[in-house]
Amino acid sequence: MNADFTSEEKFLIKKDKVLSNVIKTNGPIKFSNNRKDPFDTFVDIIISQFISTLAAKSIKEKMLENFNEKKFKVENFEKLSVIQIKNLGLSLNKAKSIKAVISWLEMQSMKTFFNLTQVEREKLLLKIFGIGPWSVDMFEMFCIRNKNIFSYGDAALRQAMIQLKMVDKDATQKQFENYAEKWAPYKTHACLHLWEMIES
Repeated sequence: MNADFTSEEKFLIKKDKVLSNVIKTNGPIKFSNNRKDPFDTFVDIIISQFISTLAAKSIKEKMLENFNEKKFKVENFEKLSVIQIKNLGLSLNKAKSIKAVISWLEMQSMKTFFNLTQVEREKLLLKIFGIGPWSVDMFEMFCIRNKNIFSYGDAALRQAMIQLKMVDKDATQKQFENYAEKWAPYKTHACLHLWEMIES
């Protein structure tokens, strides 16, 4: 076994034979423990909704280039109208969603927010316009750095699991989630490897 695998990956290799082959083919994938900036994470997630990873990457790069920034900041957007944000390459709803996030962040103490339980955070996030269950899962993974998230709403994850015959092609949400339970408490690490498999 590759000595560079993390303890989480070694755990998954032992727990799931099918996933084990995927992890060994991919090689180690590092998952940072450092929380990402909430606003930057939100904009990233909103851009990525309903489009391919490649398309999202291209839009994100163009937008950052436009602002001459390395990451998205509230001040890049707060003086822009919804239409001006849309003209950066987004749909009208995504532009509205970014504005809604700015208003939401103004009312939050992020320190208190980070100390809430996952369920409490989810309730608050789902109140933001344009933020649904998939976006909440991505926020939990990449901002909070929660190691134990499986996102049924992610089409690429479902595709990977069907391709690997972990579940049938007409499996229910419950069947997907039941299979993912064997990856607990490191479901996020399993997702990273399934995404890598689909993208490579």
